[in-house]
Amino acid sequence: MAFDGAILYQLAGDMGLADLSAVTRGAGVMSALQVSAYYVERRIRHSVARVIEYQLGEIQMQLVFEGVNRHQPLLSSLSRARFEQLATALRQAKFDKLEDQAGLSYADRSLWLIQRAAGSFSHGIIVSPAKPELPYSSIVNAIDEYLPSAIREVPLRR
Repeated sequence: MAFDGAILYQLAGDMGLADLSAVTRGAGVMSALQVSAYYVERRIRHSVARVIEYQLGEIQMQLVFEGVNRHQPLLSSLSRARFEQLATALRQAKFDKLEDQAGLSYADRSLWLIQRAAGSFSHGIIVSPAKPELPYSSIVNAIDEYLPSAIREVPLRR
């Protein structure tokens, strides 16, 4: 099967989350960032982390793990400083102009779909966190540093 990323783009919907672009068109929402983590080795649960910035200043993170809590998001807040540091790292990597990382396949150990949306703008890229190629590695490192809970690996117990 040729790599097209469809599984990653469907992951959030499969976990019961609304479409990211619909969320950013909602009242009071300024922007959103979403990280969908897909693990080929079925020892780890797939996950989707969504960070939503509201006009009143609140920044909320919703985290959903495959098969946990009936896909009800775990909610937490994110500090403005962390959010701004992550946004700066994405700008420096020219995230909005990047395409998917080259040479990816469904055989990669893990794949991340990183999406950013604001108003009617939406952009996403697929990366392999295990392939340290610039500028993708700088994006992966920023997520590791500023949103570590977004990509936390939760074991799949059988």
